[in-house]
Amino acid sequence: MNMTHLRRYYLWFFGICFVMTLLMGVIAAVLPSQFGGIVTAIPYLVAIIVVLFRFLKHEKRAPTQPERKKLTLGFSLIFWGYNLLGVLIGLFIFSRKDPEVFQNFLLYLQQPEFISIVVIMILLLAIPLYLITYWFYGKQAQRMAEKMF
Repeated sequence: MNMTHLRRYYLWFFGICFVMTLLMGVIAAVLPSQFGGIVTAIPYLVAIIVVLFRFLKHEKRAPTQPERKKLTLGFSLIFWGYNLLGVLIGLFIFSRKDPEVFQNFLLYLQQPEFISIVVIMILLLAIPLYLITYWFYGKQAQRMAEKMF
């Protein structure tokens, strides 16, 4: 299977993830801040599940090993890429009304402690999500395909 064939699954993943992120953002606004990490992971998890079901129904089989690797990496890059883009757009919007916001952000980026905390927090979420996706699109997907077909 070539990458153009997987492109539709990447688009489905992005669409579902984006809509779920907007929904979770509204929900997160009313929840205590301790639930932030959980709310961040929900759009990703919902998207990988829905996309796997679409894959199984359309392809009538589980992903092959190369497809599994490409989908797992692609989903992670899409998820973290659009989250980064969201941060940058938010920065742009808020710094238009208060230029100090952008200046403060640049000052934070110069602090090794801040960068370390951000990287650690991202890895604490990114690594488990990557591993869950890799596992889910492997043996679990094969079991699901066997039961469906």
